[in-house]
Amino acid sequence: MIYIKKGDIPNTFLTYSQQENAHFDDMPTEVKQILRESLWREQGGICAYCMQSIKPNGQSMKIEHFHARNSDNELDYHNLLAVCHGGEGRGVEHHTCDTCKGDREIHISPLNAGDMLTISYTSNGIITTSKPGGQDELDAILNLNDKYLVQNRRKQLHALKKGISNHFKNKTVSKQHWQKIYRYYSLKENGTYREYVGILLWYLKKKI
Repeated sequence: MIYIKKGDIPNTFLTYSQQENAHFDDMPTEVKQILRESLWREQGGICAYCMQSIKPNGQSMKIEHFHARNSDNELDYHNLLAVCHGGEGRGVEHHTCDTCKGDREIHISPLNAGDMLTISYTSNGIITTSKPGGQDELDAILNLNDKYLVQNRRKQLHALKKGISNHFKNKTVSKQHWQKIYRYYSLKENGTYREYVGILLWYLKKKI
């Protein structure tokens, strides 16, 4: 996970949410698509939890209520996140993200910058947190250390290391270069982050 800074509420969605008897499930298709695209853009095209790449359509992403949906928060834009389909089709034991979480509450939040400072990784691709109780949420509720995700994070980290090694050959990489690489990966390229960007930024920050 990385920190998600919520942007402005799309006017079309805001207008709908203020209507009497407006409900999430009854949202018009065109309004939901505008909402979907807004969430996707502010997250840089990655799932709020596992950071897989997603596309702003119903086949690739779902709209998640961070706090379990109820009549008070179902149309609260600041409670909504874009997430992947969470391993649907890979067997229940491999479900991740919202698909695994369901209506259970978690307290480690990608909407909280402080929480995201507690996140770190191992070189093998395992995500960890120092927040009390947070590791159980990552492992048991979101299942973010499912082997599929761990392997993919490890591959991305390996590719980054290999790319840096090939570029600099046997030269020592200066702190300024590490900072430049970190800034490069911190930015959205064509509006999107690189898949599993969290482990890449963790590694680069360590090097700085």
